[in-house]
Amino acid sequence: MELKERRRCLKVGLRAALAAGQTFSSRLGSELQVRTKTSLSDVVTEVDGLCEQLIREMIQAEFPRDTILGEESVGPGREASTTAIDAVWDADSLWIVDPLDGTTNFVSSIPLSVVSIACARAGKVTFGCVYDPYREEVFFALEGEGAFLAKRVAVERWLQIESASELETLPGQAMHVSDVEVFQHAVVATGMPVRIAPQRRLTEAATEIACQVKSFRALGAAALHLAYVAAGRLDAFWEFDLNSWDLAAGVFLIQMAGGIVQDSEGNSFSLRSRHVVAASHEMLASDIRSVLQTFMTAENSASEHR
Repeated sequence: MELKERRRCLKVGLRAALAAGQTFSSRLGSELQVRTKTSLSDVVTEVDGLCEQLIREMIQAEFPRDTILGEESVGPGREASTTAIDAVWDADSLWIVDPLDGTTNFVSSIPLSVVSIACARAGKVTFGCVYDPYREEVFFALEGEGAFLAKRVAVERWLQIESASELETLPGQAMHVSDVEVFQHAVVATGMPVRIAPQRRLTEAATEIACQVKSFRALGAAALHLAYVAAGRLDAFWEFDLNSWDLAAGVFLIQMAGGIVQDSEGNSFSLRSRHVVAASHEMLASDIRSVLQTFMTAENSASEHR
């Protein structure tokens, strides 16, 4: 993709992320219409749909022929989300949108929710953005240009620039993953899946990892976890049973910031992956997978003897 087209994609994605983030953050603590999807811990509000529609309209105004995959346009459950990404993952130009990642936090008035927007060409992500409106932080990455962290005001100022020469300099500072390689020195995060069956075993695995690493976190928003790994604030993150809209932008941030992202088997990440292990260094990813596989193997063995 040529620089002009990459920058056009970047500008549209950033504008849409800022608009959606400002929309939902202004509703924090207000009265919401809350309904459940697959379980009591899997919730959605009318604000989720409002933000997705806003993003869709902004993308379609500039790229009317592009495909858009948004969380709120897909039915609930693993099967529906898997079918949705399988149908479009290799589209010529695909936007992957989570308008409000961290809805449970949002419903509980916890300011830990973000917008996640990615654009992929033939299965390869070329742009990713995660916007945290509460801290006014914009994490973004662009193919061939790296990963960056900027404040909202800097991004808004950049978006107003018309001169092509000035657009050569992207807003914010370059991001890079941490230099931590040793498991015992790592700050690690996870999120517990709302649908996957062996929750007890996954909780036990998380406890084991928490006992081995320097510190352990669970913020309740996968895209925010991934952005923090890209920014070097977290050294590693893993979670099972996620969707493409949870992962696409954040994974691209990490890859462009020098980190590693694999599935739970150690394979390279793809837009169809659902289990993810992300880290600043392959050694950390390997250590996490080793613990997870030990507990999941025990779960499978126990199931066979029931």
